[in-house]
Amino acid sequence: MKRGWTLVLVASLAVYSNSFENGYHYDDEHSIQFNESIRSLANVPAFFVDPGAFSDDPSKGMYRPLLLITFTLNYTLNQALELDGYDVRGFHVVNLLLHAFTACFLWWLVALHTGRRDTALVAGLLFALHPLGTEPVNYLSSRSEGLASFFYMIGLTLYLRAAAVRATGFDYRWLAASWAVLALGLLSKSTVITLPAVVMLYDYLFIARRDLGRLKHRLLRVYAPYWLISLGYILLITATQFLTKSLGSPVRDVWSQLLTQVQAFSYYLALLFWPTELNVEHQFFTQRTMDWTTAGAILVLVSFLWGMLFLYRRRHDLALFLAGWGTIAVLPVMVMPLNVLVNERRLYLTCAAFCVGFALLLRSNWLRRRRLGPADLGVALALVVGVVYAGLTYDRNRAWLDDFSLWTDSVAKAPLMPRSNLYLGNAYKDRAIYSGAGATRDESWQLAAASYEQVIKVAYDREHHDLALRALNNLGSVRFMLQDFDAAERAYLEAVQLNPQYADAIVNVGNIHLVRGRKAKENGRATDRSLDIWGEGIKYYERALRIAPNHYAAYGMKGLTNYELGQYRAARGDYERAITINPRDYSSLLNLGNLSVTQAELVRQRGEGGTEQLRVAEIYYRRALKVNPTLEEAQNGLERIVEMRAELGVTE
Repeated sequence: MKRGWTLVLVASLAVYSNSFENGYHYDDEHSIQFNESIRSLANVPAFFVDPGAFSDDPSKGMYRPLLLITFTLNYTLNQALELDGYDVRGFHVVNLLLHAFTACFLWWLVALHTGRRDTALVAGLLFALHPLGTEPVNYLSSRSEGLASFFYMIGLTLYLRAAAVRATGFDYRWLAASWAVLALGLLSKSTVITLPAVVMLYDYLFIARRDLGRLKHRLLRVYAPYWLISLGYILLITATQFLTKSLGSPVRDVWSQLLTQVQAFSYYLALLFWPTELNVEHQFFTQRTMDWTTAGAILVLVSFLWGMLFLYRRRHDLALFLAGWGTIAVLPVMVMPLNVLVNERRLYLTCAAFCVGFALLLRSNWLRRRRLGPADLGVALALVVGVVYAGLTYDRNRAWLDDFSLWTDSVAKAPLMPRSNLYLGNAYKDRAIYSGAGATRDESWQLAAASYEQVIKVAYDREHHDLALRALNNLGSVRFMLQDFDAAERAYLEAVQLNPQYADAIVNVGNIHLVRGRKAKENGRATDRSLDIWGEGIKYYERALRIAPNHYAAYGMKGLTNYELGQYRAARGDYERAITINPRDYSSLLNLGNLSVTQAELVRQRGEGGTEQLRVAEIYYRRALKVNPTLEEAQNGLERIVEMRAELGVTE
């Protein structure tokens, strides 16, 4: 057993060895990077009662307390090692270990059932190397999938271990451990709720030998705890209002969901067998009417169901179990209407069942009897498949390096998907911000604008309405950075008109007031008109913060407006709150440096020195430059500090 696990662990580490520097993406921003809840172990009790602890955005709350505990431990350990709490490498190590040990337990699971360690090893290696593992490993927020699957696999393996003493009944020590692991899995992600159905399917096929009467005798002793734990979980997420909120606002009607997921079923089958065109956002659309593609998908589904019936009648129980397990595991995310129609991580557990079936085929007696040099044909084919999987996985890891690589890849494969174009626009915008002045920066702004315009063009229906709003707001931000303030304001106000609760656009309307107030100054001094404009801007920021209390940009820009109003204490409080929420908010770090320099000048004018304020200013400027090395204003601020210290006769 140790040798098999070692090989699986080494293979996992080797194929993901180029993933440790890959960055944060997508939902990582609100659930990890800006989520203050995970910055202290003291918050752990709140994870079990407050779904809002999942995110800095209250509207994105989820009940996954165990997932949040792992994020908190990552953050705490990073700090203990004197690293940035958000150092991405520690987070990646945990994701990879979850994947590797899930593969190890799959090895044990197959060994328990078949008694053939060679088949078990092939299954574990195929799963460890399969390209469909790249999203749960590389996408840090997808740890929920990895963690849930880890406990799911342990729970199923422990069940088989408990059932291994069939002559004398179940070993209740192992069975109790399986019950406990189900609870841990549910605290990671709700999809683990399918585990009781899978273990009962196993009993029916392999222990009860298709005798429902024999299965019925074990319902209370063996299976009631599984279902009671599941029921308790449902009551818990109902009490925390997570379930009621999830069911209260479905993103599409039942008919559209049914047609769409029928197509998704055949799409998923293709990904399992041919995982070459992987994408963070597949080009897949809501199906609202019957057409030839839907008819084809229905034919695939009917053929699959007929195949399961064929397996049942011919008593091919292991193949039937694997098909049933893979289908049951993915059912919850196919039944529940979700914003993203298809994604790869939903296939993670189904992929495990697929790899077991593939391993059984590769180690079948027919392939064993055919020699190819020193090895049989099955071993040779397993090696070829393993090498192909490893190459595809290693190459796919590169796409997850940063937002630019991820969304460039996505748009190339799915040019019509609004989410891909939106995030590619954001990547271009970030590249422009972090680039020095020049052709690269100008080109990046234009490419960002083109991406946002594409989103607005294609995101026309209710499901993508939010993406169109965000693109409209971000297009306004590009116009703002290019100093076309009238066009920027039109975009912001249109977004606010479409959704009066859209905090980002409300903040940006406040930013227009900040600029207009500056333009209303005379000879560098504030006028009554500029003061009035800034006062209106403050109202917009406060409105945004009532909607989104953790909106760091609203705090940062409110602080900048308070600075213009001469409210320095209020400005400092706003800036500090912004960087508490987002420690990488280089604008607020820069502005804290500027505020400290201003206060140093005021102190110097009173003849009281100002060296302490200059020391604080230097700290903030250097922190801003660490985040954005191209920030010229921070570099100019450091040069100004040197001049002021020379004027004060200070040489530090």
